[in-house]
Amino acid sequence: MPLAWLLQLSWPALRQQWGRQTLALLAIALGVALATAVQLINSAGLREFDAAARALSGQADLELTAATGALDEALFARLAEREDVLALGPMLEGRAQLLDAQGQPFSLRLLGVDMLQLAQLQPELLPLFEGEHATQARPDLLADGQLFLNPAALQRLGADLGAKSPAELSLRLQVQGQARSVTLRLAGRTATAGAPLAVLDIAVAQALLGRPGELDRIAMRLLPGLDPQAVAAGLALPPGVRARTAAAAEGQAAQLSQAYRVNLGVLSLMALFVGGFLVFAVHTLSVAQRLPQLALLGVLGMSARERAGLVLSEALLLGLLGSLLGLALGIGLAALGLRQLGGDLGAGMLGGMLGGARPQLQLPFVPLLALGSLGLLVSLAAAALPVWGLRRLPAAQVLKGLGADTHPRLPRWLGPGLLLLGGLLSLLPPLHGLALGAYAAMLSLLFGGLAAVPALVDGLRRLLPRRRSALALLIRERAHDQAGEATRMLAGVLVALSLSVAMLVMVGSFRTSLDDWLRDMLPADLFVRNGLRAARQEGLPLPPAFVQRLRASGLAERIAQQRTRELSVAGQPVLMLARELPDEGRLPLTGALAPRSQLPAIYVNEAMRDQLRLRPGDTLMLELAGQAALAVQVRGVWRDYSRQSPALLIALADYQRWSGDTAATDLMLHLPPGAADMQALQQRLRALAERPEDIELAAAGELRRFSLQLFDRSFAVTYWLQAVALGVGLFGVAASLSAQVLARRREFGLLLHLGFERHALRRMVVAEALLFGAAGAIAGLLLGLAISAVLVWVLNPQSFHWSMDMHVPLARLGLLMFSVLLASGLTAWWAARAAAGPDALQSVKEDW
Repeated sequence: MPLAWLLQLSWPALRQQWGRQTLALLAIALGVALATAVQLINSAGLREFDAAARALSGQADLELTAATGALDEALFARLAEREDVLALGPMLEGRAQLLDAQGQPFSLRLLGVDMLQLAQLQPELLPLFEGEHATQARPDLLADGQLFLNPAALQRLGADLGAKSPAELSLRLQVQGQARSVTLRLAGRTATAGAPLAVLDIAVAQALLGRPGELDRIAMRLLPGLDPQAVAAGLALPPGVRARTAAAAEGQAAQLSQAYRVNLGVLSLMALFVGGFLVFAVHTLSVAQRLPQLALLGVLGMSARERAGLVLSEALLLGLLGSLLGLALGIGLAALGLRQLGGDLGAGMLGGMLGGARPQLQLPFVPLLALGSLGLLVSLAAAALPVWGLRRLPAAQVLKGLGADTHPRLPRWLGPGLLLLGGLLSLLPPLHGLALGAYAAMLSLLFGGLAAVPALVDGLRRLLPRRRSALALLIRERAHDQAGEATRMLAGVLVALSLSVAMLVMVGSFRTSLDDWLRDMLPADLFVRNGLRAARQEGLPLPPAFVQRLRASGLAERIAQQRTRELSVAGQPVLMLARELPDEGRLPLTGALAPRSQLPAIYVNEAMRDQLRLRPGDTLMLELAGQAALAVQVRGVWRDYSRQSPALLIALADYQRWSGDTAATDLMLHLPPGAADMQALQQRLRALAERPEDIELAAAGELRRFSLQLFDRSFAVTYWLQAVALGVGLFGVAASLSAQVLARRREFGLLLHLGFERHALRRMVVAEALLFGAAGAIAGLLLGLAISAVLVWVLNPQSFHWSMDMHVPLARLGLLMFSVLLASGLTAWWAARAAAGPDALQSVKEDW
């Protein structure tokens, strides 16, 4: 039968059942929209950062960096003598502060480069002269005291280079422990994407930063045809210097945020997954109500294959309309999300890399086509089981009014088997940094829970009181006969409820664990640090004169200090936090502790444990530029919710004995009881600094409140995705219940003829709905708790290297279950009131 004819037959069926079809259409559209919006937003953020990363690597084949410290210019001179090197690009990085258009300071990345080599190595960093310099035939790239800003920095400054001459800019930076201001001339711009950036000549940068003879990286372009990895192996680099290919340097953002993006992408598909079960219910009910019509078409000559094609064409129309609507809605949501939240949906995963830059939305054809096809696939897959049943439809039996059970019955072992398989899959290790086993385990648990619904309904039926009334008998017998139908009716809400329970438990557990961690890691009343930033992970030391004046002021009862530096372990950069450690019982540790040894003890975070495959009791060598390596013992593993990169804790005294470094990056002030007003105290502390604006102060309560607000903002998207999925599931159970009740009008009419009262029928329908709803709520709760265990104990440690204690929010879970029961009861009461009305008797006469 031609497709056009099938579509022509399908359209009246869609119009006849427009209410339920509209709900299914919206379910597909919402799922496609959320998946599209999340994909477009994350792609835009990664594209912006990758553009900035490519601007730095440019056309280089290799990039040299030091694990700790800096590179010596002597290495640059030695590399310049090699015959296989076509071009070399030295680079030096630093940080400075500028005042934006509103007078607020913002951090600016300084990049010193060889201006004469940019065209060959980093053409995207080439200065674009504006204003007075645009008229020069040969602009002087090496002129002293000039810099070039990228679009993000110009936007913060509110500068319009095309309308005025180059401006004088005052930068604040720290040189050899002393903060000072320098004035440079804004001579032009550079097209580099990403966070605010200033490009200047490397000689000027070395003088400004007080780092003569030092480099942070060297970009190498080799002669054509050479293998970069082979060249890197023969460079004979000094200890601590690493060579990596440009391909390895690129994609850093994708690696840093991979787990977050994958998890958010999976979560965005949750609404589409739930909507698929709703669409399945709509197709199933549509086929069930039209069985006499389809059987008549079979008797009149339409083959089983053509009848199946008719239902598939309806699913095709529904999926096509839902996909188109979802794509349009998803593009709008993506534009709104980029404007309001940025390229990482407010989670901060890319915020530091993008520096507040707003990525531009792009609409690539192939990804949009793939996302749009999801709606079609979901609709067609949801129609697969009803279509399969139509191929074995007994037309004559249906026309006689005897009905037909066209759906296969699932074996009893399938549910427990899938649940057991889910538990086994959760034990698998991550693959390429992705917790694929955890995803497979959750999917297996979901389908196992769905397969176990009939047994749960039958078990609840057995708990009903065995009264001898006809009403109770009807309820028990119908629950027995319709146990399989309950799976199809409750599929959507069961999946939505279980995923909502799982996410609610996971987010609640994470937030509670984070709150406890903040109490352990913020033991003081007030925290002080340098407002200027370092180019790497490590913080800049506070001015020694300020620290001395603070200690002599008597404003604090006790002052503890912390030193943050980047060092090397097994050739890998690791962030070190040296601080006065409290008793081990107050540290946020996980797992067992190793017995103490003669070596200094360190505590590694979970990311370092997993990356270097460490265990308590292992011995490591810490390497720091200019110091002999220090042998330490891994005493234990420390929970670190502030980063996903390797870091370690060490006692401040052990670090100072090894390095001789007494500088302080952070100060933790313990105030005397009954201290003065916090705001007044902070003003007095700022007055001790030569430049108060260079000092940052924060009370422990403010830091904790800010951290929890950031957490809530990061998970705000997940809350909305949960709400949408749960709403789709509740609408699904409401639609399924109402359709089933309305389809039983003849049954109700017959019962009314036999003497049943209308209020008794309504009570029967509500009792059946509450029974099914209770089965769905209990199954969703148990299944959600099982999935939350996978999220808390498997997915998060494997994806983010964060372990946490499980916390079950009983009140919210009770509210979720009550909403399912309420939706089931109200829907059943409303539908039964309509189905058992005066027209019910008329429906019986239709069979006479």
